[in-house]
Amino acid sequence: MPRDNPSRSSFESSELLRSTSFEIDDVEAAGGRHVYSNGSANGKSRYKGSSGQTPPWRRPRCIYISLAVAAVLILGSIMFLQKSNIVEQLRPAPDDGIPPPPPPPPPPPPTVPEMDRFEKPVDFKIIGLIFFGRPPNIAILDCYLKKNLVTNGGFLDEVHFVVNTDKEQDIRYLDKLVKTSKLYTKVILPELGYKSVWEHSVEPEHMYIKIDDDMVYFDDNAIANVVYTKLHHPDSFAVVANLVNSPETGWLHYHFGAIHGYLPETVPPPKDTSSASLGPKAWRASALPIWNEEGEMSFPVTMDKSDDGSVLEADNPAAPPFKGHRWLPLPDPEKNIYKTPMAKSEYNAYGPDWKSWALAAQVHYSLLENIEKNQLHLYHYGTSSPSSSEGVWNMAFSRMNINFMAIWGKDVLDNAPFEGPDDEHELSVNIPQKLNRPVLVNTHAVAAHFSFRTQHELYDTDLLSRYRAYANEMVCTKDNQIASPKGG
Repeated sequence: MPRDNPSRSSFESSELLRSTSFEIDDVEAAGGRHVYSNGSANGKSRYKGSSGQTPPWRRPRCIYISLAVAAVLILGSIMFLQKSNIVEQLRPAPDDGIPPPPPPPPPPPPTVPEMDRFEKPVDFKIIGLIFFGRPPNIAILDCYLKKNLVTNGGFLDEVHFVVNTDKEQDIRYLDKLVKTSKLYTKVILPELGYKSVWEHSVEPEHMYIKIDDDMVYFDDNAIANVVYTKLHHPDSFAVVANLVNSPETGWLHYHFGAIHGYLPETVPPPKDTSSASLGPKAWRASALPIWNEEGEMSFPVTMDKSDDGSVLEADNPAAPPFKGHRWLPLPDPEKNIYKTPMAKSEYNAYGPDWKSWALAAQVHYSLLENIEKNQLHLYHYGTSSPSSSEGVWNMAFSRMNINFMAIWGKDVLDNAPFEGPDDEHELSVNIPQKLNRPVLVNTHAVAAHFSFRTQHELYDTDLLSRYRAYANEMVCTKDNQIASPKGG
């Protein structure tokens, strides 16, 4: 069909306008008429053919669409110019010999200061939580606790002694003990049992250092170290010290060289034995005579023993040789250590390191030697940051003894009551695994746990006397000396 107005300008006849139907649904050329969707025809529509009628491009609707198209074109031009400007800014500057200034360093993330600069936190309390029940052992622990009180420059704001015994004599002892410091508190439980201890003796906003009453040694920075690691690794559920006499750490100590060759003396020493080697002031390994017994250089380790706290019969070859005996260093100890009980050590929570008093005796005597020789670094394994004195061993949800442990009160209460009576299994395995928050060991926090219920024979050695002698000389104040128990 011929165009209606051949003289129309190129803009008026452009494809843009021709493609715009202006809502025309049907156009018919019949007898010189143009029919539109509104039903109008020649003589009635504004557009009546080619004889001077108003063209479609002059309609108001056409003007609106033209303006919209123009706006789109303008907006596109602006966006193009902005993009070009961004590209220009990103283009490398010409090399004029002057290097561009370095970008500002990112702000450092909030972190806990490294251990050598770590000071006691002041925005929460750190409370020692002592499961009380054995006065002969806690007499030694008392010196370490007092040394670590905040009033003496330590980290402990308070110490709570949780009564987990019904022995009247022991409770009377505790009543006297709590009077020796304003920061000591006695806690009475509604019922006895480790499960009850946790549910009724912690508050959510405090950090607790749970310490068993038979901890007989811990180094000067042990509490600071476990607190540091707990803050430095907030995703951990708890942080445990590097325990001496623990089935989870004993095998590691042995293979990292912290255990030395010792065997028990089998006959009582002469009465004129030096007081540095035997007696209430003796603790140094260097004063002990070298083991020189007749017969084979060995000592049996038995696993054929109940775990209910019973002791070996006196005629059992694995029983202690006599009451108050010592363990003596072997000649050529590095070579002969494979003949000692620790050669039977296993990385096993229920293995020989838990059941055998002999393995426990050897690790305790080795610790005293390491203390004297200032070589506690032999216990320091695990990962750490280059500038920190922190060694971290991840227990990866395997069972770990909790004899010396840092934990938030909130983490305990959020998961109480425990499902089972074994608080150690709950706090080191079940709950951490459920929360995917492992228990960590700070291997630089060295602490000695005296005995498990399966190792009662340790009380037939002179080890408790040796730890008491060390504490009196190196830890306790002059007015807080530990008296030797009657008959010991």
